[in-house]
Amino acid sequence: LGALKAAGGLWFGWSGETGNEDQPLKKVKKGNITWASFNLSEQDLDEYYNQFSNAVLWPAFHYRLDLVQFQRPAWDGYLRVNALLADKLLPLLQDDDIIWIHDYHLLPFAHELRKRGVNNRIGFFLHIPFPTPEIFNALPTYDTLLEQLCDYDLLGCETETDRLAFLDCLSNLTRVTTRSAKSHTAWGKAFRTEVYPIGIEPKEIAKQAAGPLPPKLAQLKAELKNVQNIFSVERLDYSKGLPERFLAYEALLEKYPQHHGKIRYTQIAPTSRGDVQAYQDIRHQLENEAGRINGKYGQLGWTPLYYLNQHFDRKLLMKIFR
Repeated sequence: LGALKAAGGLWFGWSGETGNEDQPLKKVKKGNITWASFNLSEQDLDEYYNQFSNAVLWPAFHYRLDLVQFQRPAWDGYLRVNALLADKLLPLLQDDDIIWIHDYHLLPFAHELRKRGVNNRIGFFLHIPFPTPEIFNALPTYDTLLEQLCDYDLLGCETETDRLAFLDCLSNLTRVTTRSAKSHTAWGKAFRTEVYPIGIEPKEIAKQAAGPLPPKLAQLKAELKNVQNIFSVERLDYSKGLPERFLAYEALLEKYPQHHGKIRYTQIAPTSRGDVQAYQDIRHQLENEAGRINGKYGQLGWTPLYYLNQHFDRKLLMKIFR
């Protein structure tokens, strides 16, 4: 978004709402960015987002094949929505537009655009790991996904490990010609692979953290001035290692009883993807673990573990971190 604000352009995608997909695009212009979005039907949202993106690709790309729930209708829905996105975007494109696609929800997007005659430069960035062939090839549609990815002109990953994993998957399936270290050809399609590590925005974080503390937070700080605080914020997700953190904290309390009453671990983990069974399971697991640990080690006036399954404003979190 920062790059788009600097250069201007079109942000395009799902509106975040369900409804009639045939309705015209919703367009809003803010500054030099035009926001264009549309609704998805409940079936498309469920099959594309819940059942395939987050119950197949997300666990597989995080090396959790035990959580993959592949269903053919979900795969069909995933392809159908990517085709729908291409149909919606097509009338908005100019010949000289550069198209930048993001993340695992849209692996086939460039393929769908190419089928419709789009010759623009198309880049793709993957915000999650790319699995090794032993994992990726377990997906029934791995070969189709790999060939579709080669329709991008540029594929970006977070790490060199991810980039090489993608190329390993590709070379196991077809002949890959590498003209230079990061320029390749497969299935007659030329593309580049690059690594773009994502950082943080320290100036923006410092800005949000500045200023006086809200009264309730200032009061909390005063109450906890003699307590060492461990504070963590993540989405509620099995890829974050939250149960393991709870168990590690329990081990600390067990091994070093001198810290009882002098330390507190606060874990904020707002619900995400609540319609996916694996996310419901980890929520229940954390609730049970928090209750068990507090029941085992808690004292009058001291609760060792605070688990908050709710959303907090980003600016407030920055002040808490400060």
